[in-house]
Amino acid sequence: MRRNIVFLLLCVLIGCSSKDDSEPDRPPVLNKSIDMVAEANQWYINGSLEELDEANGIIKEIRRKLIYYFEGDTLINGLQFKKMYSKQLDSIYHQPISGGVQQFNSTFKAINYVAAMRQNADVVVYIAPNQSTAEVYADFNIQLGDTLNYKWNTYNATVSAIDSIKIGTNYLTQYKLSNDQYFYEGIGASYGLFNTWQTNARLGGFLCCFSMGNDKIAIEKGFYSPANTNLCPEF
Repeated sequence: MRRNIVFLLLCVLIGCSSKDDSEPDRPPVLNKSIDMVAEANQWYINGSLEELDEANGIIKEIRRKLIYYFEGDTLINGLQFKKMYSKQLDSIYHQPISGGVQQFNSTFKAINYVAAMRQNADVVVYIAPNQSTAEVYADFNIQLGDTLNYKWNTYNATVSAIDSIKIGTNYLTQYKLSNDQYFYEGIGASYGLFNTWQTNARLGGFLCCFSMGNDKIAIEKGFYSPANTNLCPEF
């Protein structure tokens, strides 16, 4: 009898152990904080502009693609900053004012130094080319009702709603503003990285995609948001 009881206890113990091993792993905890100043990040910008050249009887259209990215470090005033560049592609088309088929004219490519940027917790500062003094680019520590502390928030827009967007296994915060524009944690404004809120943004002003390493998202609230991230303007 005693032997049977011991055997039953062993079976119970083995059964419990097998159950623990068969339980699915807990899902990973999602990181809810994304740094803006990181070499893994890239911003994809689209834009177009038409110019009337009456003297030559043509309408010139420039279609611009920009990719912003960080590459390398620099010391300014004893502090370490990341260097931001833009890779630019301008495709230029001509069309007679009197009508007719639009013709491809030329392409311009360039890589430009944009700014030195540094992040301390939620605050990002930047130094423009040929400058030595840092200015606040944005403070991402904002709550509902706060005025957005963003360099180009010239109309003092406030946060009217807060949501989140998934990118890979992370989430970033999306802020809807009182001027019906959007701002994103770790990304910046839907108008682009260095633009004020304006009704008619000029050439190359609109953010369409953002990537963090191998993960990409389309900026759905942007003006040039692609149908999917495979259409982000790589070049």
